[in-house]
Amino acid sequence: MKFGLFGGPQTQAAGANTEGTLGYREYGKYIVEAEKLGYSSAWLFEHHFSGFGQPSSSLNLLCYFAGITKTIRLGSAVVVLPWHNPILLAEQIGTLDVVSNGRYDFGVGRGYRNTEFHGFGIDHHEAGAIYRESMDIILRAWRETERWSYKSKRWEFNNIIVEPDTMQKPHPPLWQGAGSPGSIRQAAQQGYNLLLDQILSFEDVGEKIAIYRSEVESLGRQFDPYSVGVTRGLMVAHNAKQREAAHAVRNQFVSRVKALTSGENSKSPTFNPVGEVKNETEMSENGAILGDKKEMIERVEKLYECGVRNILLHDLTGSTKALREFALEVSPKFTNKT
Repeated sequence: MKFGLFGGPQTQAAGANTEGTLGYREYGKYIVEAEKLGYSSAWLFEHHFSGFGQPSSSLNLLCYFAGITKTIRLGSAVVVLPWHNPILLAEQIGTLDVVSNGRYDFGVGRGYRNTEFHGFGIDHHEAGAIYRESMDIILRAWRETERWSYKSKRWEFNNIIVEPDTMQKPHPPLWQGAGSPGSIRQAAQQGYNLLLDQILSFEDVGEKIAIYRSEVESLGRQFDPYSVGVTRGLMVAHNAKQREAAHAVRNQFVSRVKALTSGENSKSPTFNPVGEVKNETEMSENGAILGDKKEMIERVEKLYECGVRNILLHDLTGSTKALREFALEVSPKFTNKT
């Protein structure tokens, strides 16, 4: 099995309780420590206008992390294409892939927080169309070796050539965040690796992987279990008091996200990973990697039995102690399993 990280730093946003969270430089040190401990990857999310300091310029941060690490892979989970100029994005990703020496994984999505679309003045009903056109433009930008032009109702590019070339050929690995059966099948049809969210129960994770695997194999391709990244909350707790405290941190995070994605004016028209959460504590009990060494091993074993081989850990406290404990006490039980 492989174990990576998912998450991001948190700025000192006005009115936000940032106790126990890591700033930009501190999060960089956290990733450096993870690399030393043998974690395989670090994935950074992108959000805007949250009001509690979530990272907005993820590619800039990943370039910084590339400069202070050597071997750990760096991924976007995800870049929301409708918010970006596709040619500028192709150039930025080319730059990141070069400075990281080919260690970048390009995760993409079309977005789900209506508050973000409203903030950018973008009609969320156009998200799918913008996403598809932008991805086509980006992939073409990496294919073309001569100058080219493009014009549509949305974009116009004249006599361009995108530089620098990506180090990985024909481009960095493509990952897609998906949750519904239809979007999971579509990811498989388009040749994307799959990113699954941290809200799903263990049983739901197994069902989603089965859908993806079935679609991949129906297309005549061999299924690679490492092509599915499953994010899980990491909540180290050695007693009832620590367990309660871990739930409090995670419940606050989920509640904040729910507040941004529910209600008449902010409900997402697309996949919403927290939209169906009724009880935050129950959600974590049913799906997080939670507890002491023994329980965490049992929970990873459950994921293994569901077909998971690539786990991305999201520790909202940014605890280096928890990072070490998992790496030294839990992951060795699974790193030789295939």
